Amino acid sequence: MRLEKRLEALLHDLAEHNHVSLTSLFEETFLHTLDGVGPHTKSTLRYIEKLKEKHGIDYDSHGSYRFLEQ
Repeated sequence: MRLEKRLEALLHDLAEHNHVSLTSLFEETFLHTLDGVGPHTKSTLRYIEKLKEKHGIDYDSHGSYRFLEQ
């Protein structure tokens, strides 16, 4: 799986915060998405905003269209 490095760092921090493996975090996120609902509580979304600032994530959900392979 290809991930932008700042996003990867955020996901590692989020998995650690939730006391789950990165694989479990992906699985939960994908399963919720397939059900058409978000996997995160309001509290977790606030924490994610802090992680975005920490890791300098300045793109939104459409950011992957602008990423360049190196």
